[in-house]
Amino acid sequence: MKCKHYMLSAPTYVLDTAPLSEALSIMIRKHMQDLMVVNKNGEFLGTMTSFAFSKLLLPEESQLPDDAGQESAEDIDNRLIPHLNRKVADYFGPHPAVESEAPLSEALQLLAEGYLRLPVIDQDRKLIGALSSLTILRRFRF
Repeated sequence: MKCKHYMLSAPTYVLDTAPLSEALSIMIRKHMQDLMVVNKNGEFLGTMTSFAFSKLLLPEESQLPDDAGQESAEDIDNRLIPHLNRKVADYFGPHPAVESEAPLSEALQLLAEGYLRLPVIDQDRKLIGALSSLTILRRFRF
């Protein structure tokens, strides 16, 4: 079997030129830990993860650990606010993808290594779908 036989078409993604606030809104609304990033041509560029935002919310090293208990929600908000209008391009990282014609075993190997979701691309690197362990398991009736 090939990846195209198991993928979900029309995956959720964000443009690299979108503001970070848009990406965060999508991730929160859809309860996603990662979000695929594409350019204006639909080419897959990488993935942004919720872990990157956890790092943005952390206080500077000089504030840990003594002052951490003194923080308010406003202090935490103030660390994120300066980033919200910046472009998604500043926050995503590389991520493996599989071609739609690749054997499913190629995707399974990457999923076994710990990737939650894999972008499925065509020969021009355009994002055409997504695969996860759950999308593969959905074919079974339990």
